[in-house]
Amino acid sequence: MSNEREDAAHLGDAERLMLHQLRLLEWLDIRDGRGVGVDQASEAPVGVPATVPDEWRLAQGVDLYEWQRECIERWFKANGRGTVKVVTGAGKTLLALALAEKLQNERVPDLRVAVVVPTIVLMHQWYEELLTHGNLPRTAIGRLGGGYKDDFTEGRRVLIAVLSSAHKLLPRMVRKERIGKRLLLVADECHRLGSKEMSQVFETERAFSLGLSATPERDDDEPTEEEAGYEGSILGQALGPIIYDFTLADALKLGIVPTFTIHHYGLPLTEEERGRYERLSRSISDSQSELRNRAPSERSSGSAFFQWARMMSSRGGSEVGTLANKLMGDISRRKELLHSMAARSDAVELLLMREFQLNPDARAILFHESIDEVMRLFVRLRNAGLPAIAEHSELPTSVREAGLDIFRRGIAKVIVSARSLIEGFNVPAVDIGIIVASSTSVRQRIQSLGRVLRRHRGPAGEEKTSCIHVLYARDTVDDFIYGKLDWDKTTGVERNLYYFWEPRTEPQPQAGPPRAPLPSELEVDASALTQGAVYPGAYEGMELSCDTRGNVRDVQGRFAVNPGQLAELVRAVKGGTGRFRITPRCQFVLVRVAEAEDWTTRFVTRLAEPLRFQMTADAAEPGDAAQLDEWVKTAVPGVQYPSSSVPTTIEGLRFKKKAGGVISKRVLGGEVFARVGERAQDPACGADASRLIAAVKELHAKGEQVSQLEVNAKNHVIHRAEGKLFFVCALAKGLEFPN
Repeated sequence: MSNEREDAAHLGDAERLMLHQLRLLEWLDIRDGRGVGVDQASEAPVGVPATVPDEWRLAQGVDLYEWQRECIERWFKANGRGTVKVVTGAGKTLLALALAEKLQNERVPDLRVAVVVPTIVLMHQWYEELLTHGNLPRTAIGRLGGGYKDDFTEGRRVLIAVLSSAHKLLPRMVRKERIGKRLLLVADECHRLGSKEMSQVFETERAFSLGLSATPERDDDEPTEEEAGYEGSILGQALGPIIYDFTLADALKLGIVPTFTIHHYGLPLTEEERGRYERLSRSISDSQSELRNRAPSERSSGSAFFQWARMMSSRGGSEVGTLANKLMGDISRRKELLHSMAARSDAVELLLMREFQLNPDARAILFHESIDEVMRLFVRLRNAGLPAIAEHSELPTSVREAGLDIFRRGIAKVIVSARSLIEGFNVPAVDIGIIVASSTSVRQRIQSLGRVLRRHRGPAGEEKTSCIHVLYARDTVDDFIYGKLDWDKTTGVERNLYYFWEPRTEPQPQAGPPRAPLPSELEVDASALTQGAVYPGAYEGMELSCDTRGNVRDVQGRFAVNPGQLAELVRAVKGGTGRFRITPRCQFVLVRVAEAEDWTTRFVTRLAEPLRFQMTADAAEPGDAAQLDEWVKTAVPGVQYPSSSVPTTIEGLRFKKKAGGVISKRVLGGEVFARVGERAQDPACGADASRLIAAVKELHAKGEQVSQLEVNAKNHVIHRAEGKLFFVCALAKGLEFPN
């Protein structure tokens, strides 16, 4: 009798699934204001320091692949710096642990390791990997973020830190403990550290750096600053160049991932959806065209334009702000329309029903962009009788962990996620993956593939294959990603199958993708290129800008010292100053020109030699400083300045002819003018402003139309033309501006 009572007290699989689904519905009620809250608080465990072994074994019981061993050797040969580009699921965590083990045991016997991860989930995953495969005691492994506040005190040798906490706290922690000279910094999913704010984590003093990502390079779908290739980017400079590239095709050849097929389905919009899409697209095109005409030249194209538009939309009030707000709102509404289109949900339900008819034990992961759509899809699949659950970042931690547990155990067979499974959760191998909706991010698609492609076997021990379904809105911006990526080359298989599909009918096979990538610079016939002609290849390469004085500048603010007539050639084709690109191998100079309702890439010229850039310096050399002090005594306006080693302290000054001549400086919300003569509170500053205005007018009288000015650390005012520095005047005290 007691056994019957005990059995009755335990939940069966069906009850566990129902309970979790009800918790998800409860969360939905709470979010929509129809329920009570769920406590998400958690306490970080407190440990007692234990002895740390001198010899680390962080990858116990693991046989490294040959590529991992070769990668580790390359990293050591690169003096402990470098980025590893490795497809998701191929073993980058174990690679980093084996590397740290070798570093501690052979080079740095008192090593400290800081692992920076983008999510709390990844922090816990690294922690479990260290405990599972390593011989370090729990007290030697700390966590920072997600309620944990550990540091490198109390005997901790490894600290796993969430980026949102690490970028603020880690540099100070390392400096306080004075461990920088024996610290290895590991940046997992390092592409997430590329923004200006998050890259503050690189202020951490360290002896060694390792970056890990399936796609470390900048992704055009993410509006970060333009970069001069990976090595010239924030990440490349902080972590080191890409020292190993292990692709999905490589993983397939070595058998690390199973064989698979990818089915790409172009889905139609309904008549009503198509009408809304066309109206929004016309409005977006009109707003973009008008805003580009009002944007600063350096902000008129590429991601810089959208950054500027977002900034202006957040300010409001002005006509430009209102127009920018309308543009960003229409883009958001169009994205929501495509994410929620009726055909997506219909297609998902049909695909799952067919799969479960063939294989009742199949497990599936669904990827979506929108949390709202994840919950709608979850409710629909649940109502259809499918064993589905939802997973996303807004759920309480306890609900997320419980959901992943019942999915791993096969109680739930479908998990609908909103991005969160792309980076982080260590999900089990599955039979089917459906990318229900995603951005046009190449990075996101590749990482979604890696989440699904894990080797696994069926109940009888047979090797199983995976099938991935990609859904996109046909004849919309949703299919732009096919113009960015050659899927056959990327995946290493020829089993990319393409369809047009009206979900209530059978999919219609297509010969290929809806778009094809433009050829790279090496595939373009250079002999057929002429100045101003349409360029037939991809718009790629290092991003630069030019101004009206013939100066060429890179994204780091360095000026080219050998631009020649490049700026003039760019202006002739582009129709003005601003951004352009130079391809890395062939040195093709390319510009983007607005024509009709689209942008066209045009060829400018081919450089005879690569551009060289002015090196920055913290201060002038003592010898240079003494020589400059003598030189400036006889210098006259317009002569070439003899040193490029003196750092600039003030830039962005302009001479304007209004009111007989003024010196302006841009500030947030407008500009201010240097106080001249008696109007200055400091008479010496007023005299300097008068002297500067007189010097500029003298240059104008000689035919030199100088307007942009800089002040360097010697208090010398200079201007630039064609990459060279020219003297304007020397200031005795400096310029005085209103607050």
